[in-house]
Amino acid sequence: MITRRRTLQALAATAALPGIARAAWPDKPIRIIVPYAPGGFTDIVSRLVAQKMSARFGQPVVVENKAGGSTTIGADYVAKSAPDGYTLIMAVTTTLSTNPFLFKKLSYKMSDFEPVALTGLTPFVLSAHPSVPANTVKELVALEKARPGTLSLATLGTGSSTHLVGAMFNEAAGVNLTYIPYKGAGPALSDLMAGHVQLFFDGIATSAPLFRSGKLKGIAISSEQRSPAAPNVPTFAESGLPAMQASSWYGLLAPAGTPAAVIETLNKAANDALRESDVRARVEQDGATAPLLTPQEFGKLIEQHTRTWGRIIAPLNIQLD
Repeated sequence: MITRRRTLQALAATAALPGIARAAWPDKPIRIIVPYAPGGFTDIVSRLVAQKMSARFGQPVVVENKAGGSTTIGADYVAKSAPDGYTLIMAVTTTLSTNPFLFKKLSYKMSDFEPVALTGLTPFVLSAHPSVPANTVKELVALEKARPGTLSLATLGTGSSTHLVGAMFNEAAGVNLTYIPYKGAGPALSDLMAGHVQLFFDGIATSAPLFRSGKLKGIAISSEQRSPAAPNVPTFAESGLPAMQASSWYGLLAPAGTPAAVIETLNKAANDALRESDVRARVEQDGATAPLLTPQEFGKLIEQHTRTWGRIIAPLNIQLD
């Protein structure tokens, strides 16, 4: 387990750095590295959490965007930063749960980080064009098996979350959807609504308004429970595919070796921020949930997701470098 491997190291570092006592830390600005360009969900939530943490600490908590390389640029930067809690990354599923299986020459590894706090879990919802003659998972699987290879699934490219959750669906349902790559969610949704592609795994926040307007229909969602944003869309488990439980995680990580006392202080500050109504509302606006986990629980979640995606990726033989 990530945290277990580093416990002794972190405790030793705490003892070796008396100036980092709870009462004295932090005594300078904290940086949160976001491995994406400004404006997306990860960036927005990072800034909200940073604002709340700054007010709690009485020190600036600033967000810096280091986009590129499928989050590897930002992750590499933080992995090589001092393990003092002053440089963090708002990591995502890509950073630790899929990149290690997609890149041969990844410049960092899971053990380079300490989990701090989970800030969001976002499920996938399978959307279909209204012309698809199937309204349930069972009907969709029967349709594809009757006409193998005729149903197309929009993805955001090889190795993307949309591609991988599609592969998970193919495995769980015993079907073979045809992948159609797009350069962004906007073009994929446009083609889906135009009927040029039949299916797409997207976020519930984007899809729910399209379900209500009749432009798309929801087949199933990959969360444990139905989403309040689209309560009529069943879960995959309800639909007979319990193996189709998948989500993207977002959360704060620190460099390995960061003292345990600092990790705990950061975890409490981040979880307190997530309790604030405006932060929680923004998280929920994107169809995400934010369970308040300890660093150890977050580490277990990362490892669980990593095992799942590693198993899905292995037979695909994907290499992105």
